[in-house]
Amino acid sequence: MQGDVVRGKGPRTFDNPLDGLRYAMIDDPVRFRRVPVLYPLPLPHEPWGAMLPLKGTSWGEQVPTVTGEALSHALHGHPDMLLEMLGRPPKGRPLRLTMEDRMCLEAQQGSCELAGSHCTPGSGKLPECYLAPCEDRTLRQIAVAVGQAWDEGRYVFVVKGPEFTLR
Repeated sequence: MQGDVVRGKGPRTFDNPLDGLRYAMIDDPVRFRRVPVLYPLPLPHEPWGAMLPLKGTSWGEQVPTVTGEALSHALHGHPDMLLEMLGRPPKGRPLRLTMEDRMCLEAQQGSCELAGSHCTPGSGKLPECYLAPCEDRTLRQIAVAVGQAWDEGRYVFVVKGPEFTLR
């Protein structure tokens, strides 16, 4: 993938980790639908990019790795290879986390009057105020973005290997 250097200033970095996430819609013309996805822009020698804080955590275990070739085919209207690699539907991913790992931090601390069963990714009603139960601020920001993506039915994955483009 091109772009490991931004405007000649060295390796790509992001002031805000959420800037390193790519939200996209992939057309599936055979099934007449659009598939929402979220994946990180890779860093040099690190495909996890902005999602690196999730790597090795219970949250990161629920983020599958796909090939650049599968993503490229999907972006060009042939998503079958990507969807096969992704497997489990996105709303099922957070359900594999323990309740302690996914329940909102403020709900766990008892500091939210509106806390309830909807305060977990996968509920289908995740509130905007959701805070992932993580101590590290950057990890929390990324986990919130991933949790919200799962809750809205968006596939979340990491791309390993080069992509290609058709000219």
